[in-house]
Amino acid sequence: MISIKLARHGLKNTPFYHIVVLQSRSRPTRKPIEQLGTFNPIPDKDGVKAVTLNFERAKYWLSVGAQPTESVARILSKADVIPAQPRPGMPNPSSSSKINTPSSA
Repeated sequence: MISIKLARHGLKNTPFYHIVVLQSRSRPTRKPIEQLGTFNPIPDKDGVKAVTLNFERAKYWLSVGAQPTESVARILSKADVIPAQPRPGMPNPSSSSKINTPSSA
């Protein structure tokens, strides 16, 4: 099975990740089938974490059955490539009751 994972690079205490397509049983340090993008988890001075992603190739690999890991799934859902998955222990937004606001009549 093929999976989409984060491959760690960078120095000690300064991680940097490549978003890669690999066989699911292979080590993350092994040469990937394809690199889809990068992810820098350390925010810049504006508080933004940098992500670059090839959307077309990510959609292709998902269409042929590649399974993203949880961390990659969160990145792809924030980029609107896949729908957001409900997180364990959090209420499901579709099943929770809506907030009733008083009408201004």
